[in-house]
Amino acid sequence: MAEPPLQQVTRLAAYGVIWRDGRMLLCHVSPGNLGEGLWTLPGGGLDFGESPEAGVVREVEEETGLVAQISGPPVIHSDAGTWHRRSGDVRYHHIRFVYPMEIVGGEERVEVGGSTDEFGWFTRDEAAAVPLGDLVERVLG
Repeated sequence: MAEPPLQQVTRLAAYGVIWRDGRMLLCHVSPGNLGEGLWTLPGGGLDFGESPEAGVVREVEEETGLVAQISGPPVIHSDAGTWHRRSGDVRYHHIRFVYPMEIVGGEERVEVGGSTDEFGWFTRDEAAAVPLGDLVERVLG
């Protein structure tokens, strides 16, 4: 008997690359979320109908309390593969817009009840000592 085809998902997301005083802003993925335990760029999935530009500003503020503005054009990453989830494997096509950004306001605070549970500012050496998501590795290349 043939197995049913895997579920397919296309995910659009936007992330910010933010440096301050030689340190990059990274967020820690909270338990129960895809990529849990990794440090990643602030950002995430777009809401239906939301532009990548609006999404990245919203996500940075949700995850850190900081208000950021885009300072240049994005690098766009398009990846496909299989997510291995507890509920079953899912084929994905992940399109991620990665924007250079700068902080223009807000007050630092940790996201409560979201996909991240901590954030911090890391030098390249400090980032190399923690488990990183693939986008961070690409940016630090």
